[in-house]
Amino acid sequence: MDRYDFITSKEDVVKNIKTLYSYLGNTADAETYKWATGILKNGRIYVAEIIDSKLYFAPSRFVGYKDNTAEKHQDNHGDGNQTNDKLVEYYQKVQDERLDAAFQYVLKQYDLSSGDKKYWIPKDMTIEQILSASSAQPKQYWVGRVTSDEYWEVALSKNVWVTQQRYGRQKPTAVSGLLGCVKNVKAGDIIFLTYGSGIYAYGNVIECPIASDQISNLERVIQRNKHDYHSGIVRFDDNNVFYEDLTEGCDNWGQRITVDQWHYYSDSTNVTTGGMRDEITMGVTMMSFIGITEKYGKKKIKELKEQYENKHMFISKTAKLLQSKHNIILQGAPGTGKTYNTAAIALAALDVTDVDLNDHKAVMKRYDSLLGDQIFFTTFHQSLDYEDFVEGLKPHVQTDADGNSIGVTYEPEDGIFKRACNAVQTDQSKDIVECIDDYLQKIKGYQNKREIPTVTGRSSLYVWWKEGNSTVSSRSTNSTSSRGEEYTPSPLNIEKIKLQALGKGCENNWQSYAQAFIEAVKKEYHATTNKPVVLIIDEINRGNVSKIFGELITLLESDKRSNGNHPIKVMLPYTKGEFGVPSNLYIIGTMNTTDRSTGTLDYALRRRFAFVTLKSQDSVIKKYYSDAENEYLGSIAVALFADIKKFIENPKHFCGDMSIDDLMVGHSYFMAESEDELQDKVEFEIIPLINEYINDGILNVKNVEKNAAFDAWRSLNTIQLSEDDEQEDDEE
Repeated sequence: MDRYDFITSKEDVVKNIKTLYSYLGNTADAETYKWATGILKNGRIYVAEIIDSKLYFAPSRFVGYKDNTAEKHQDNHGDGNQTNDKLVEYYQKVQDERLDAAFQYVLKQYDLSSGDKKYWIPKDMTIEQILSASSAQPKQYWVGRVTSDEYWEVALSKNVWVTQQRYGRQKPTAVSGLLGCVKNVKAGDIIFLTYGSGIYAYGNVIECPIASDQISNLERVIQRNKHDYHSGIVRFDDNNVFYEDLTEGCDNWGQRITVDQWHYYSDSTNVTTGGMRDEITMGVTMMSFIGITEKYGKKKIKELKEQYENKHMFISKTAKLLQSKHNIILQGAPGTGKTYNTAAIALAALDVTDVDLNDHKAVMKRYDSLLGDQIFFTTFHQSLDYEDFVEGLKPHVQTDADGNSIGVTYEPEDGIFKRACNAVQTDQSKDIVECIDDYLQKIKGYQNKREIPTVTGRSSLYVWWKEGNSTVSSRSTNSTSSRGEEYTPSPLNIEKIKLQALGKGCENNWQSYAQAFIEAVKKEYHATTNKPVVLIIDEINRGNVSKIFGELITLLESDKRSNGNHPIKVMLPYTKGEFGVPSNLYIIGTMNTTDRSTGTLDYALRRRFAFVTLKSQDSVIKKYYSDAENEYLGSIAVALFADIKKFIENPKHFCGDMSIDDLMVGHSYFMAESEDELQDKVEFEIIPLINEYINDGILNVKNVEKNAAFDAWRSLNTIQLSEDDEQEDDEE
């Protein structure tokens, strides 16, 4: 069917491109997002346009109609030949493999790919000009060498490639060669972190994260063979990723390029720079920074990934299971590493690859940094209920302008499950904190107050901000207070609002009002996200699951989640709002298989979780003592482990319905820094645990045999019962 509402200017085209990409940026509207990705992928001819220094591609049929929208286009997409007749006034048609590569780069942002296309580019620009004006050029690959242990630590801790080659300190040709290479690096490129001949990780280049008033020009520096500054932070107006941090003087390694993180990092590597000599595209072999071919770069990324996943095989495999199933439970006896593995699996599921997942200290440090943001932790217990876990009414003291109490109200408050779900919806790429600051400027002064809906949608609030105040003024539109218009009985602390928006706490007295304010900001700035979040539930079997999850138990299934095949939402009891479980929320539960104090897990929960059993392994003990270079203590610990395992699984002792994997003392109990520490662990942790098994009837052991075993283990010896003693025991 024909349409006649054609564009009349280039501005109309730009507006339509922005409209299309607004749909692509709103993953919360799954239906429209799916339609927009289909439109982006399946066009025949695309308009290539620079908007805010970024290259955008949009199908000519969509952008050729004035003020086009998804609704208009789905109702009548018109004839593409007719839009071509209009576009030719402002654009020229081309076909070029460089534009194909740039288009594929854009598609990858949405997990899409397509074949080669034809393009409309502005009449007043060449292909070279449109690519150079864009930050969305195809990736380039670079090798960055670090040649000192000291600066290696700087590179790892700060996620930077570092060097320091300056005119007057090194040969001018060496400095010019280096700067000539880094001048071509752009955001989105890939740098390999190398030391010697080893490749340890790769990172995606980002823009310089540090502001500075000292602005230089790389091309000018190269031409004059002279640097402009010798201290402080130096940025370059012809390259926004390379900078110098000379706060400690120019003799330090201040020349830097920052990356998002060092992906697939291992403290030792089998991936090398072998074969690189024939793959160099810029620079020479011995330089500290070299351009390499895309083919070679992709090959090395594949090798790093394979090495990383092989080294962390169990963690990687379990993380993939979590991403697919969405819910898993790690079960095992005490000391089998459930806590550590949970942290490592959470990081892997969040695609954190700049940490060696076998390095316990590094894992826990990274884990702690993400708590309250992308990782949430709670422990189930017998008194926990729905109101604590999902949402419930909590008392809040209402105060007057002088801070005096004027009564108590009950407001809905989110539990940790709902906070974790809300954290998925925080858009870090848009920087929600900056959006809040901008929004405050829009509501500055009572005369600029906004009316916003509450979280229930059944009423509304007035919100405004007085410049200089640390709080946002808020008041129900239904307020009957006789005080002045600007009186606010429910002030909202701004810093606490920001923390709540980031998923790091809900500390405002008026939490539901704060959430309403956050939702208003998100709506104002079209904030959406695809950020994954992991919720860890320790001792999941100790809670009454039916009571805690309530009606949300069904929503845990992957196909019932927000982006599943059969998404379901429920009406929450207190906020009365629709609620669904995001597809990017992953749940890890832990369960002690020897815990007999609680009943078995609810079958409804079992159906929705995958179960992974952690076993006690002597190989972990051997590696621990090998790394500690304490083979003597290791031999004692391994011998004790084997002896205790033999004791537990002895057919004379073993009874009941539990397996050896459920009962065997975990390997962590045998890992100690000294003989005294190992002895304490045996006497005060291992022996009491086994004694409890015996007292509970899980193990059937005669007293004389028990005492002999315990005496031997206390002395860090294996059991030494003679055949006569064993026969005597049998006769008793």
